[in-house]
Formats: sequence, structure tokens, C-alpha cells
Amino acid sequence: MKKLIHMLRVTIVSGVLFMIPLILIIMILGKAIELLRYIVRPVANKLPIESLIGLETPSILAFVLLLVLCFAAGLLARTKTAKKMIDLLEDKLLSNLPGYSFLKNVGEEVAGSGATHQYQSVLARFDDAWQLGFLVERIEGGRVVVFIPGSPSPWAGSTFIFDEERITLIDEATNKSIKVLQKLGIGTGELVKGKI
Repeated sequence: MKKLIHMLRVTIVSGVLFMIPLILIIMILGKAIELLRYIVRPVANKLPIESLIGLETPSILAFVLLLVLCFAAGLLARTKTAKKMIDLLEDKLLSNLPGYSFLKNVGEEVAGSGATHQYQSVLARFDDAWQLGFLVERIEGGRVVVFIPGSPSPWAGSTFIFDEERITLIDEATNKSIKVLQKLGIGTGELVKGKI
């Protein structure tokens, strides 16, 4: 009974930590579209179309404007000045948010944005057991830093330092390993085939 309560508590906390960033993004996008609807309403009132696919013209224009602004922000983010500002912001503020760096890296990998640093999926050996994890950093002395995520929510976990010979690299992309973790390990056999 205690194990069940512990598992439920850990799963709920992991779920909350996973949901908070998603809810914040949805709220921010909702507020942005609401503000942009107010801005584009004068233009929308002059158009001959009142609605399209069930949406009012101001909502469509607001969404299109939001996409254009995001694209422009993406172009701006590629400049050296913006990269320095983003690095400073991430270093001083965002890196203190639980799981931010991990989520950012996985998001970049899924988006195919060519992240400069991608986490390598690994199997880490604990005594007689293997644990799915992500190689975070190599450090001197033949050691590595490995993030061992939880399951079913891989956004929370623990960081360990291993001797390099205690890990085995997996060829699959990070997002495939995350999917296996979210499915409570279903698909692990295919993921680690020929590795252990």
C-alpha cells in the first residue's frame, strides 16, 4: 500500500511539473491572440469576409500575425546579439527552472533546429541492472554525467556521475527514448537491441 501511495504521489508531482510549462505556454499564446485580435480588428472590419472556417476574421488575422511575429522573432534570435541575450537569460534565470535545459534540448531535437548540443541516449549500469538515461557531459578522469529520468514522466529525474565504462551508448534519438519512458518501458527491447 505504501508503494502504491508513493508511486501515485511521485506520478502526480511529475505530471504537475510536466503540465505547468504547457499551461503557461497555452495561457501566454491565448493572451497574445486576444491582444492581437484587438490590434487587427480595424483592418478586419474593412475586409468583406466576416468569418472563415467558423472563425471570425479578427481571430484568423491575429493568428496569422502571431505566426509572422514568431517567425520574425526566430530570425532575430539567430543574430549574435540576441544569442548573447538569450544565453544570459538562460544562464541567470531559465536554467533554474526544473527540467528547462532538458526540455529545451529535446524540443530543439524534435524541431530539427540543429541544436549545438544534443543528449545522447545511454544505458547506465547500476550493479546488476541497467537504467535508460541521457549523457549530459563528459568530465575529466574518464567519467560522464548522466541524467536518469523518471517514468512515465521523463521530465524529472536524477543526475549521476559514472565511470565511462559503466554506460553504453544507444544510437536512437532522444525523443525515441522519451517515448519508451512515457510508455513505462514498452519498446525498450527494440531500443536497446544488441546493446546489452
